[in-house]
Amino acid sequence: MAKYTGYVTLPVNSYAAWKAAVNGNGYDFDQMYGCQCYDLVVEFWWNVGFPQGYPTSGGTGNAKDIWTDRYNNISYNGTTYFDLITDVTQIKVGDVIVFNSFPGNTYGHIGFADVAYSNWTPDPNEPYEYPILSENNGGTPDPEGGAYTNVHGYDIRLFLGAFRYRPWNPTPPTPTPTGRRGNFPWVLYARKLNEKRKGV
Repeated sequence: MAKYTGYVTLPVNSYAAWKAAVNGNGYDFDQMYGCQCYDLVVEFWWNVGFPQGYPTSGGTGNAKDIWTDRYNNISYNGTTYFDLITDVTQIKVGDVIVFNSFPGNTYGHIGFADVAYSNWTPDPNEPYEYPILSENNGGTPDPEGGAYTNVHGYDIRLFLGAFRYRPWNPTPPTPTPTGRRGNFPWVLYARKLNEKRKGV
């Protein structure tokens, strides 16, 4: 367990590697207000290839506004790094989820999905607590503010949207048709019908 300031080189080849590196540690890139949820995602954006200063929140500093400013946060210098997820049921492991504010927290929250929504079994005693990896929520307290990275539940009803890092969830390639016209059922049926007509 350690605390880091500034920009830190971390592994992003998989969510498992990212989690193993950051879980239990604290990150305070700007040395302001201690370990906040924003600090952890700043480290992530920088490690995947963005310059310093991302993700942006439109100048508010609120975690929820990382989603408001989402189109500026998905790509840089001609490369699109993230896909946007707007359907909560489609969340996959490693997606960076942005949560809305509520009366007790006007800033919102942001963290990494630690389980796919389709594999999540809610606790009947806390049915909305979706497991995420983030800072400033239940981890080891930072004397300067916030808390170190840990996995904890967060109210999924506050879901605004998510960023999916493409290398962690690549789009499956479209199957290449076999032969000139492929072997789709309607093609095979048409071939059979033609052969029958020709008496083959």
